[in-house]
Amino acid sequence: MRDPRIDAAREQSIREWQEFCRFPSVASDRVAIEAAADWLEQKLRRLSERVERIEIPEYGPVVVAYFPGASDKTLMLYNHYDVQPVGDLDQWISGPFDSEIRDGAMWARGACDDKADVTSRLRALELFIEDHPNGLPYSMIYLADPCEEIGSPGLETVLAENAERLSADAVLWESYLREDDGRPAVGFGCRGGMEISLNLNILASNQHPSYSQILRSAPLELMRAITSLVTEDGLIAVPGFTDSALRPDAAAKARTQELSLPGDAISVPGISPLKDLPEAELKERFIFTPSMSLSGFDIDPSVSHSVPAKGTAKVRFGLVPGMDPHACFETVKTFLADTAPDIQVDLIRTMQPAFSPVDTPFAVSVLEAATKAFEAEPVIYDVMTGSGPGAFFLEHLGAPLISPTGTLRPEGNMHGYNEHGYLEDYLTHIQFTLDLLNNLEANGFADND
Repeated sequence: MRDPRIDAAREQSIREWQEFCRFPSVASDRVAIEAAADWLEQKLRRLSERVERIEIPEYGPVVVAYFPGASDKTLMLYNHYDVQPVGDLDQWISGPFDSEIRDGAMWARGACDDKADVTSRLRALELFIEDHPNGLPYSMIYLADPCEEIGSPGLETVLAENAERLSADAVLWESYLREDDGRPAVGFGCRGGMEISLNLNILASNQHPSYSQILRSAPLELMRAITSLVTEDGLIAVPGFTDSALRPDAAAKARTQELSLPGDAISVPGISPLKDLPEAELKERFIFTPSMSLSGFDIDPSVSHSVPAKGTAKVRFGLVPGMDPHACFETVKTFLADTAPDIQVDLIRTMQPAFSPVDTPFAVSVLEAATKAFEAEPVIYDVMTGSGPGAFFLEHLGAPLISPTGTLRPEGNMHGYNEHGYLEDYLTHIQFTLDLLNNLEANGFADND
């Protein structure tokens, strides 16, 4: 049942979400990032004892608010307030930062990733504080990252240099999504990532196609090199790449069978988007199998009816806990040096994976709150399928992290055109966060050891 105060302030809550979505806070737009940070700081100053901005040079401020409580336990709420670039504006039905409300949804870049988290949690905090006029039962830290969408450069330094005052016992991560059938999904830890560039320059200049029967083709050789990195059914084929990957036990494998695979919400009619494998295997792979995807492929745009002189590709790998991105890079570099020695291989960026157990008291509270707010048993993702800077929090703060269900549904087009979130889901998102804060208190999180 929804707290009546949430429905009473429905329009105000939605308006604040809409207002925050109007900041075009793409990580590269420093002016918009600063404006969004100002807005967020102003909102937090009404609620918290202290707000500070910790600058990440070139990227903007990490906005941190402190909520002291009676016990020595601290919950951190992690969000980010940057968004993905909008791409081709012609593909948007309404402006990506117009925050148009139609068909019961908010349509905006970053509507659910991650601005619904930012503002719904602010509202839940307001209600929780209202319920505790004599002081909070435990402490909280609200932390907003300005550059998560580009790998959170500089965030690790912020955490390392400020570890003592940012120390937390648990981290409520940015939210996950609902299953296709509406069940809440709860993710633990997060995947890591590694992105590399492949560059091949064969010719002094582009050549006439009459030479194509005798000349090597840089784009074709890049394609062959990329496909050699995976088996025909999509497993990483590089020797040694997956040697240290987390291997699920029987219970973890069983939990994968409870989740739903993406279906109609992301499909083209008549065409299956999934690999041609048994459903049980697909579900297990979804959580525990390292992955590879092509994130860019470029040739000279002036090439027309010519043999290209060179080509460049970007390849992204998804890593599971146990894997070290730098060690993985060395295996790929060695493999390509043996099989395609003319290709230059460079490391673009890495993200360390993070593992958080599914059976902690914090996990129990999150799962109970999700069951209550979303009125369905949650689906457990032992490893969150997206990557993020979670390993920084584990290393420097010692805090396990859990990503709960929020506003996003599979059809919400996160990172795509016409991104959106439903208004009713947003209000339930507020309720979930309030339920969790109350659950933590009831389950002993506020107790001093």
